[in-house]
Amino acid sequence: MSGPSITLIGPGAIGAALAAGLVETGHDPTLVTRTPFDRLRVEWPLGSIDVEVNCVATVEAIEPADVVIVATKATQNAAVLEHVRAAVRPDSVLLIAQNGVDHLDRFAVESDIVPAIVMLPSERTAPGQAQVGSPSRLVIPDGPAAATVQSIFEGSFIDVELTADWTSVAWLKLMMNAAVGGIGVLTGRGSDVFRDSDALSLLEALMEEVATVGRAEGAVLPDELPSQLRRYQEKNAGGHTTSIVVDRLAGQSTEWRERNQVVVDAASRHGIDVPLNTTVATLMRLGEPRPA
Repeated sequence: MSGPSITLIGPGAIGAALAAGLVETGHDPTLVTRTPFDRLRVEWPLGSIDVEVNCVATVEAIEPADVVIVATKATQNAAVLEHVRAAVRPDSVLLIAQNGVDHLDRFAVESDIVPAIVMLPSERTAPGQAQVGSPSRLVIPDGPAAATVQSIFEGSFIDVELTADWTSVAWLKLMMNAAVGGIGVLTGRGSDVFRDSDALSLLEALMEEVATVGRAEGAVLPDELPSQLRRYQEKNAGGHTTSIVVDRLAGQSTEWRERNQVVVDAASRHGIDVPLNTTVATLMRLGEPRPA
């Protein structure tokens, strides 16, 4: 299949799933990874792939591409900045598939940046291997580059949804990420912690603060949303452990800045008091692994 050249940086859990979607539609992406592998093996509901792929591990081996996808965790952005700069041209589309709301500020490069909200439950089982659940969806802002992103995944198991109000979608997800992830990291627990009524009350209070900040940032977030999300979390309390909790339990750096500190910083810009989120962000920061 002829089409745009595509480079994907970070084929971990999310990146491997995105690469699988690209391969499913006939593309041959170049994968930039610290741990090269020969084959990409990904399973998703109703499908799977097992194919040879082209991996590169050094900046020098990267060639500029029409579409560049960053699928690393945000904690790795400084480490992959030179890789991104090597991969993009001024006319490239740079798709940033990461958590948070501040995607446009993460890479100082000249290209058409497309932020993506990732709704793609995926578990990395080995280098180049992942198990993907449902739903599999990217939400991106409608704009000049949106058609390019949508076209490269068209026909795959990954649905690309365009929105005229990306800010609201981003802050909606951040409400859950900041509150659920924060409580999970500080307790070292999976979603089973939300079988406790006090945990649910704290969850709702944290989300109320985030919603207030999100509205100040221009997001449309109904007043009843925190209580609705509380009921959802209570109904779905179980054994799932979010990726940020997995990282903390493994002694790795977490996305506390992108999920939690970003709320506190935005609140400060608007003169909004967020004592619960400030406390959670501070404790998460203090629990980060110390530099070697």
